[in-house]
Amino acid sequence: MRIAVIGGGAVGCLIAARLSASTPAEVALVVRRAAAAAEIRRHGIRMTMPSGRVARTPVTVTDDPLSLGLQDLVIICVKAYAVKGVLHGLSAITGPETVIMPVINGIPWWYPAFQPAPLDGVRLTSVDPDGVLSAAIDPARLIGAVTYVAVENQGDGVIRHVNDQRFAFGDPAGRDTPMLAAVTDLFAQAGFDAVATPDIRGQIWTKLWGNLAFNPLSVLTGAPLTTICTNPGTREVSVRMMAEAQAVAERLGIRFGMSIDARIETSAAIGNFKTSMLQDYEAGRRLEIEAIVGAAIELAARVGVAVPTLTTIQALTDLRAKSRDAA
Repeated sequence: MRIAVIGGGAVGCLIAARLSASTPAEVALVVRRAAAAAEIRRHGIRMTMPSGRVARTPVTVTDDPLSLGLQDLVIICVKAYAVKGVLHGLSAITGPETVIMPVINGIPWWYPAFQPAPLDGVRLTSVDPDGVLSAAIDPARLIGAVTYVAVENQGDGVIRHVNDQRFAFGDPAGRDTPMLAAVTDLFAQAGFDAVATPDIRGQIWTKLWGNLAFNPLSVLTGAPLTTICTNPGTREVSVRMMAEAQAVAERLGIRFGMSIDARIETSAAIGNFKTSMLQDYEAGRRLEIEAIVGAAIELAARVGVAVPTLTTIQALTDLRAKSRDAA
């Protein structure tokens, strides 16, 4: 299988390194900057394992997707707001049979596809404001993906894998396709805890359930994950946010397999890990607040659920990011 991994951040590097090292797939990592490509080409991907051991994995890397030719699978590992920016390069490496698998945070733009009312025919303006993504990528050629890995980016091709190996994959229409089985098997070969599911949206909400609380609260407080989960004040705000999100998801037919307290404890066990949003805030990068919180608020309006805590926390997080940028 010919696979292009688009995005040289922490998750993209983790996937490219593990697939390159442990599977027969022909893997190429696509990064935006030529300097980053040169650094990774020279030194490989250097990864600190959860055990503390450091591994170096040579990978094929390029900043020019046009050089790759057609791929069987394209894995998109960029920030949710940056997917639009990869469309030009995507068109150069995808043919009619190419499957596209976004591994992104939050509610993806394709979420309403193949869904009944009130989502039938809806475009989520929070994550696809001008409709470019919906027009450019047919949801029938997608595999949905959710990952729970905790991994930090420490430089070009330098990452720290903190915790967890879980990936869930699913077809947006609920089909059991040969490519879905092949991707799941490939990730299992790479040592990940990989499962195929007929309910990928349920997996999206299970991850989002925690992320929509912990990520913005980490930006507002500067606190790592365990602190947010165990501090009485931030835990209480998290519970309120998660309860609002649960009400939205349940109106859309989602059923959660655990309690709010159990979901918080699962995250607390990861340790004092900086959320991806806090890492972005501290690095001066744009925050994924639209996909992680804004999309949940938009869906709440669609199903008639009031989400005052989510709305307040999004507004405060937006203001904090604007204050940082203005400083």
